[in-house]
Amino acid sequence: MKRNLIFIIAGILSCQVLYGQPSFSELRERDKSLNEGITYISEGQYELAAVSFTHCLDLDSTYAPAWLMRGRIFIEWGVMDDALEELNMALHYNSALGEAFFYKGYVLFGTDSTGEDRQLFDRAISSGYEDTWAYYFRALTEIRDGMDEQAINDLNRAIELKDDFALAYHERAGIRRRRGDLQGSHFDYQRSVSSDPDFALAYNNMGSVKILMGDYAGAIKDYSRALELDPELLVALNNRGYARFFTEDREGALQDFNAAITSGAQLSQVKLNKASLLAEQGQMVPALALLDETLQEYPDEALLYLNRGLVRELTGDLGGACEDWHMAIELGAEEANEFIKECDR
Repeated sequence: MKRNLIFIIAGILSCQVLYGQPSFSELRERDKSLNEGITYISEGQYELAAVSFTHCLDLDSTYAPAWLMRGRIFIEWGVMDDALEELNMALHYNSALGEAFFYKGYVLFGTDSTGEDRQLFDRAISSGYEDTWAYYFRALTEIRDGMDEQAINDLNRAIELKDDFALAYHERAGIRRRRGDLQGSHFDYQRSVSSDPDFALAYNNMGSVKILMGDYAGAIKDYSRALELDPELLVALNNRGYARFFTEDREGALQDFNAAITSGAQLSQVKLNKASLLAEQGQMVPALALLDETLQEYPDEALLYLNRGLVRELTGDLGGACEDWHMAIELGAEEANEFIKECDR
């Protein structure tokens, strides 16, 4: 009796396991639904895609690609907590699914402070997910964490995989600029805007490189193009005003600074630039008033103290100037050490 009982139970368990597996026809329907859902995603029809992927999981709840794709839909909808749950399910059923590691890293990118996002991009790539975006986003985490050499390598790989990858050229240009390679940076910004002619920020940043190269007229053209593409890019207004100042176009510079300020640009630099222009024109009282106002908004900006000190010195207020330069040094503006010597005389 005991032997028969064990045999019967084992047989029942075996039947249950077999019963839980999808049939061949169900597997065909599952795969068909997955492909339909992917097509819907490519068309932007996310609701229909979700229905298709849910049908896949009704047929086979262990089907990792369907969990992955449904996670992607939640990302599109901005429901990141649900997306993480779906991606974790995908990885539960397939721990080598590189694409799921990538999208999980993507969800955490920008909010994670532990470095887990980069580890997930590592896992994605090591699992064979040779995708331009995986290398690009890993590069962004490396830039964030001061790993410029590794970031360059990843951006190079992203560009190898996609020769017209405007974002990758843009980020590589930024690293080259920080390293003092202005020619290389300018080349990358050019490639970026040729790959994406509507990339306003790339035009702005290319203009900034041209300023460093002394090409103020070229910089003005780039800033103007950036503003044509994105009138809300107020930093380009400030930068164009700065470039115009160096081409002796004082009126144009003042117009740009005023336009940026009127538009509500939250930039201490634009008010500092306007104050410098006013002081250069001998308008010390409005220059000081603007610097005072700006320091109320940005009390920890070292350059504001440095420049207010210079204006105060020009008005004969050496004591006030020295106070500002001491504060500038305290806040990290080493340039003020050169001016502080005036206070010992």
